Amino acid sequence: MTTFFKGYLLLIGLISIVMGLYGMFAPDFSWYPPFETIERGTSLSNFVRTISGVFVASGYILIRFIFSSSKVQLGTVLIYLVAFMLVGKFTGFLYDGFLQHDVIAFSLGIITFIALLRIHRYRKSLLNYDL
Repeated sequence: MTTFFKGYLLLIGLISIVMGLYGMFAPDFSWYPPFETIERGTSLSNFVRTISGVFVASGYILIRFIFSSSKVQLGTVLIYLVAFMLVGKFTGFLYDGFLQHDVIAFSLGIITFIALLRIHRYRKSLLNYDL
């Protein structure tokens, strides 16, 4: 089961990096339907590109977590990042309603959160506390 979750996290990490890089460097946002009405040069466009950088960083950290020899620390950071993303998505449901894109992102976020918790607990159990 751990191998399945590692494969899933690798896939999510790669998708985050690719979408983040494309969001940062694409001339417009017409490739992504929720952002197609955002005009270049606006503060909203700038915000989307900034958040795209966060996606790249998160994807890198996620992939590094999978192949890292560190047993605990990096996973804890990722768990908090995903948990707060889910809180943000939930408040988006309250204020903006249930859009298909948001429901899909929230569902993938829940799966990512569960996978991170499982692998984190598995690695934590590998720690040797004998002195």
